[in-house]
Amino acid sequence: MVFTNHAMHAVNAMLAAALRLQPTRVFVLECLLEYTTLEIELGARQFSRLLAMSVVMSVSLAACGSDGGTVPDTASVSGAIIRNGVTPDLATSSGGKSRGVTAGAATGGGARSGTTPSGSTATGGSSTSGTTSGTTSGGTTGSGGSTGSGATGAGSTTGGITGGSLAQAPPTVEKSIAGWVSCDGTKDDTEGVARAFAAARHSAFTLLVDCPVRLHFGVDIARAIFIDSGTNVTFSGAGKFTVDNVLVPAFVLANSNDIVLTNWNVEYDASLPVNPLTGGYVNAGQFVASAASTPPAGAFNDLTLTRWLAANRAIVFDSQLGHVSSEWSGPANTSAVFYITGDTYDVTVTGMRLYVPLAAGADRFVPTVFSLSENYRSNQTITTATPQTSRYLAIPHNLTFSDIDLDGTYMGWLGGGQNAVFEQIRSHRYGDLQDASGGNVGGVGKWFSPPHLFYLKLRSDANPGLFNTNIRIHDVVDAGVRVGIARDKGGTDTISGYALSLKLGCVDCSVDSYTSNRPDGLMDVLASNGLTISNVTAQYNSAFLNNLYPGLRFPQTPYKDITFDNVTLTDTAPSSIRMPVSNVGQTSNENIVFKNVRTVILRWAGTGLPLPVIPGTSNSISLDVSILSPDSRILRSIAQGLEMTFQGTPAALKVGQTSMLNWAATGATSCSANGTWAGSMPSAGSRVVTAGSAGSYDYVFYCQNSDSSSNAVLPVVVSN
Repeated sequence: MVFTNHAMHAVNAMLAAALRLQPTRVFVLECLLEYTTLEIELGARQFSRLLAMSVVMSVSLAACGSDGGTVPDTASVSGAIIRNGVTPDLATSSGGKSRGVTAGAATGGGARSGTTPSGSTATGGSSTSGTTSGTTSGGTTGSGGSTGSGATGAGSTTGGITGGSLAQAPPTVEKSIAGWVSCDGTKDDTEGVARAFAAARHSAFTLLVDCPVRLHFGVDIARAIFIDSGTNVTFSGAGKFTVDNVLVPAFVLANSNDIVLTNWNVEYDASLPVNPLTGGYVNAGQFVASAASTPPAGAFNDLTLTRWLAANRAIVFDSQLGHVSSEWSGPANTSAVFYITGDTYDVTVTGMRLYVPLAAGADRFVPTVFSLSENYRSNQTITTATPQTSRYLAIPHNLTFSDIDLDGTYMGWLGGGQNAVFEQIRSHRYGDLQDASGGNVGGVGKWFSPPHLFYLKLRSDANPGLFNTNIRIHDVVDAGVRVGIARDKGGTDTISGYALSLKLGCVDCSVDSYTSNRPDGLMDVLASNGLTISNVTAQYNSAFLNNLYPGLRFPQTPYKDITFDNVTLTDTAPSSIRMPVSNVGQTSNENIVFKNVRTVILRWAGTGLPLPVIPGTSNSISLDVSILSPDSRILRSIAQGLEMTFQGTPAALKVGQTSMLNWAATGATSCSANGTWAGSMPSAGSRVVTAGSAGSYDYVFYCQNSDSSSNAVLPVVVSN
């Protein structure tokens, strides 16, 4: 079955009508459709890494999300969290595409009708060309000219990592924001901030935020501040923004470039509604009723953003063949504090602190910090027949996020990008959408996407030019202070997903020096080609997840050239029935490498051994599993048709005690024992060995066939 991007919402609408669903269920259906079997042609000639690949992406429904645990709202915060304008040394703590307009007339419904109701006007995009003044009506930065394609360059070197932003150095001339705002931190200064940003664009000067400023957005689709090309904003001293955007973004970067945001200090003080049926939205202070799901998000996309792109980026949205608007990315994206979309490039964000008040419960956490979404390129005419390819669309690229500290979030980064660097990232408290009492986790009907620190995925239609490519994630500490409970309870409850730290599908990407203490788990590996995960330490709690999910999961296909090197994953549950690493069961796997990968569980209560099945070609697997009670060590080795398992129980004992050694090999023509023991061995068997004296003893099990050989070294420690 093939679902195109434009067809996805049509299918959703038909299903909703057929099943007589309430609008709140439409997003659930989107998730189910997205992760049903999707036939994808990868267009290999456009992407050498995916040469000659036409694949079927078979994705389990569980790939839709992530989730939870049980820590009260008073959970403590680990590490130093900065809540003033001074940036200290880094804390060391541990689609759906064009869619119908959601705007309804002021007197009634209007759920994704596909047409803009007469009399329902958005003020976005109405800015006057060539002026730096105006209101905050979604287009306050003026026309700003048309942004070009911004071809991805070689990137710069940041902290030893190649790639990221090539933004120009900020202007040396600085102007204080005090010239535009009250600086009292209580008055709504949104309009003044918008005027200040508009004045600073095109590298006119560096805007200095050196006093507290309050910006009120709420659900008003006309108040988002557009950051135009060549804008440089830095914070110092008492500089602080307090924002309250709900289902609409606070700041928008749309087909813009050369933007530098330095030492931002932002407090989020709002609450995302658990019920997506909010009844409407506000447009320039006027309430507009709507029966749609998350109407502010849809109206912002279809009215404000669409008209801003038309007015400022020379995009003609021609609806003669049917309604067409800015690319719809979903309500989790439009809820972002920073909404970065389309052909936006050379963006540098450094030294940012973004947080919620210390007393805030998980119902008041930041829905999404950074959204990275595709959108139409500038200077073109768009119709419903416009192909969903990189000729017409772009995703943000040449991006650097460095020294970012987050406290109190659902999503950190959501979407996709190219040639992007994420480094020195610290995350403290996190949670899932919920009400003030901790109920309705995930929202009514679990409409909100299960949250992650990083959720960077491939497009479902797999257009090669829009893949996540050349992404570097380095030096991350996800402290894992969980507030709230898991959304999926098991039994008769629906499966939605879980809030693990990292969810990534990518081409030629890497994750290095990553620590996660999230009880929800470490990572979902989405379909990828050329992905390296190295130097990772993570712990999670499978019981916290109601025994539904592993710590490391492979829910998609295909996987090619995937390497895990020096990774330790510990399940802290008292008893485990889910393996720490899931099966990678697709026979299409190519060159999956596990090198120095270790998993630790306290007690194994599942069936068989906690070892994943990893078929495919050219795989090389070296996996070390420790079960602490009873003490047991299991080694798994896979290479070119040769698979070996070697277990010692216990692996630590006293002089005079015995240990049982069990081994098995498939695909071997001969096996032998080396090290502490010696001699020819059958391909499967067991032996009891007695500890004679204190020391560390290596029992080596070696096998070979005509294509390869491998050995498993089991250390047994004997004490007096």
